[in-house]
Amino acid sequence: MAAGALAVGADALTPSDPSATHPAYAALNLPSAWDITGGSPNVVIAIVDSGVEAPHPDLEGAVLPGYDFVARTSSVTPFDGHGTAVASVAAARAGNGIGGVGACFRCSVLPLQVVGPGGFALNTNTADAIDYAVDHGAAVVNISLYGPNSPPDLATAVARARAAGVLVVAAAGNDASDRPAFPAGMRGAISVGAWTDAGRLADFSNRGTWVRFAAPECAPIAVLGGGFGVGCGTSVSSPLISGIVALMRTQAPYATAAAIEASLAASTQPVSGTLYGIPDAAAALRNLGAPGPRLQPVVFGRPATGQALEALSGIWSGAGLEVTYQWERCGTAGCAAIPGATGSTYEPGAADAGERLRVVESARFGTSTSALTGPVESTPRVVVRPSVAGAPRIGNRLRARPGRWTGENLTLVVEWQRCTPRCSSIGTGPTHRVRANERGARFRIHVR
Repeated sequence: MAAGALAVGADALTPSDPSATHPAYAALNLPSAWDITGGSPNVVIAIVDSGVEAPHPDLEGAVLPGYDFVARTSSVTPFDGHGTAVASVAAARAGNGIGGVGACFRCSVLPLQVVGPGGFALNTNTADAIDYAVDHGAAVVNISLYGPNSPPDLATAVARARAAGVLVVAAAGNDASDRPAFPAGMRGAISVGAWTDAGRLADFSNRGTWVRFAAPECAPIAVLGGGFGVGCGTSVSSPLISGIVALMRTQAPYATAAAIEASLAASTQPVSGTLYGIPDAAAALRNLGAPGPRLQPVVFGRPATGQALEALSGIWSGAGLEVTYQWERCGTAGCAAIPGATGSTYEPGAADAGERLRVVESARFGTSTSALTGPVESTPRVVVRPSVAGAPRIGNRLRARPGRWTGENLTLVVEWQRCTPRCSSIGTGPTHRVRANERGARFRIHVR
């Protein structure tokens, strides 16, 4: 897909919708941005939320088939109206005579449901949804959800998205706190607080240097069941910024994630309690321009035999750039191409153990090479099976013999199990003392 196929020029629609004059749009200078571009259906905004009402009249034609990560099905049924409201702030259709205007009103929406009947989202499902969005061509991922925990798999998903040229925009939260909330507080995410027309953060908005941008606290929304209203909170502020990012991606399909964030930051007016402030959408588009492609190869994954590694280019997949790959094995004598290793993924084998790897990426405009991985670790393999020493009598102490293993930097964890006859865990450690209530039981150890 060429850059020209995405760009929308001076023919951008002047919205005539009833709520098109809401002050949220002027606060971000969106009307001037829409004179540059209103977005493109090829630019997809993933809405990681409670599901989106695809038939809603203000989202008609905007919503793509998505996925429900709670039920693990491709059938997305909104759990509540939150996701529909968020999607409309980002991408409600313009000029249809109803409701408000999405910040990127020509963009598409990918609904990824992570909120279930309990009203909460598991971090593992959110991480899976981010990966799904990246793998299915999303240009930006909006997450108007937040919590106190920052598990590694969620951080990895955010970092992977950014390395793939996809920005994760997330609500900072509504707790009036300076403590980071996640995923907004993660290093690669674009966190958004709620701004008031008094020029400061809303009293309820989370704040601190970890909050990068601000956007209006309230905006027109689509209401579940076909209705309309006004929503408030950082859940609304976040998709306003997601929509601006989508406008920028429309204009500059090859821009790196860092370039988009830098251009957005350069357009801001300072707001206390944020790192950058409130952006000017039109200025952000002018700052960005339409840079050409530049490869930024990154290798994702743990370098170990049997563990798949992935090469990312830093360029959004929707730009349609064709990239080729060549994995190389590097030792004291230098680097050499690995025969047949020409895909975006590579699984190290026995020949790679102890060596470092890198990937060389090529496109029509040039070639670039990733940094070296760490030395490839050998997959642990048991040479002598684990066993239990000692007589299983009440009062006796049994001792674990974890066996002998091959591999590097191994840490063996011994789990004791009691079988009566079904086996269940009874603790970890090198020994176990047999208790009176364990008469007749058998014991074994599980080593990992």
